[in-house]
Amino acid sequence: MNPLKSNSGISISSFLAKKIEEELSRKGTSFSQELFHCIDAKGMTDVEVYTRAHIDRKLFSKIRKSGYLPSKKTIIALAFALGLDYPETINLLSLAGFTLSTSLSMPFDIIITRAIQNGMYDIDEINELLLRYDLPLLGG
Repeated sequence: MNPLKSNSGISISSFLAKKIEEELSRKGTSFSQELFHCIDAKGMTDVEVYTRAHIDRKLFSKIRKSGYLPSKKTIIALAFALGLDYPETINLLSLAGFTLSTSLSMPFDIIITRAIQNGMYDIDEINELLLRYDLPLLGG
């Protein structure tokens, strides 16, 4: 079997090229555009999102303006409010220049990652965990 062909006969390089093309077509997507795309895709209202994220309307209004980049904690709170999975959360963070580290020296990131991977999206519960380790809390 050709190592560059999948079982269905589709070239892996063609498949990857198509995926890369799809990603690059969204290259110009800003953080705020992606956030509001996620809100629409989840069928949620702005009020539902900022209420679940424990952020106030003023901050959310700033975020709505193109070019404003909130803090990493705020983005994570929004991701939890939207119920984003790990890749979606990483994508949203990366559009604002952030990521989640797997380093043990970054316990905040470890807790956030594990919460997402285990489908734990309640910010109050996550904040309890963060509080246990004397780490910054999510929301405003």
